[in-house]
Parts: sequence; structure tokens; C-alpha cells
Amino acid sequence: MKTAGEIVTKAFIEELYDSGKFEIEFPGNVKKFIVGERIIIRKGIGADHIKLVGERLNVDAVIIGCVKKYESEGKENAQIPVISVDARMIHADSCSILWIGDNYRRGDDYETFFGIGRIRSLADLSREVVKELIDTIP
Repeated sequence: MKTAGEIVTKAFIEELYDSGKFEIEFPGNVKKFIVGERIIIRKGIGADHIKLVGERLNVDAVIIGCVKKYESEGKENAQIPVISVDARMIHADSCSILWIGDNYRRGDDYETFFGIGRIRSLADLSREVVKELIDTIP
């Protein structure tokens, strides 16, 4: 079973690509780099690693983030997905923050009336939360 971080990361990659605003480094190359450099993501990624990513993978910026909340709330027969994500885009050379954003949403935030528009799954809500975040990137 995929973790919340994996699901949201996949949504970020897909939505960044779909936006047409960015060129995306192949995720396999990023993973290979992280493993090769023995970077422990749980501890965070420092400026030295960000600069190294920029040099080795020839990227201008790195997006890092955190899934703060990823769960369903409510009674068993009326579960509502809830997701909170924050992210920032960091310039690979200078390590300055180019963009920062966060988004908290519930599946019923999209409901108009009588349940119409409600997002019922965490995966679908992930895509929407991430899309809204990406739309704020200048």
C-alpha cells in the first residue's frame, strides 16, 4: 500500500507535467540520485544536497514538501477525505525560495448541494489539492 507521501508526490508530478509550465525530471533519476548520495529524506534535504541535485540532474529548481494531514474523518458510512499539504520551490543554485504554498481541503469543500461535487476519495482529493497549489506558482 502506498504512503500518503507517495500518493501526493505522484499527484505533484502528474499535475506539474499537465500544467505545461514545467519540465519534469524523470522520477527514477531523482530516486537513483537520492539513493546514490545516501540522502535520508526523513531528516530533510539541506542546501548542499539541493545544489548537488541542480548540478547532477541539471535542474533549475527543486520542489520539496510535507503532507501534514491525509485521512478520512466522520462516521464509517459518511467518511470525508481531508488533506493538508505544504510545498516550496527552491532555486537549485542559490537555494533561495522561489515559491511557497500550502493547501488544506476536505472532500465536502467542493459540494454544491445534496452531495453533488463532493470528492469522496483521498486519491482524488490529492490531485485537486495539488492542482490548486500548482496553480499558485507564478
